[in-house]
Amino acid sequence: MIGMSFADALFGILALWLLFLAILWLRELNRIRNFEWHLSNSRLFHCDQCHHSFIIKEPLNLCRCPRCNAICISRNRRNLE
Repeated sequence: MIGMSFADALFGILALWLLFLAILWLRELNRIRNFEWHLSNSRLFHCDQCHHSFIIKEPLNLCRCPRCNAICISRNRRNLE
């Protein structure tokens, strides 16, 4: 058996717990950075038929409205990026 005092064992458990929390925190920061949305005028669309505004993941010239399935065309707008 490993000879260890109660204080050493408590310190080891605390160190492992803090290491585990740091790994989870770094994983969450990485996940947020990879899946983050950047709002700009090129990603914001407005449907002329149902007047629904929505954001698309990648800036395109054509997309479909998620509510009424109508084709929405991007007009020339100034970018906010």
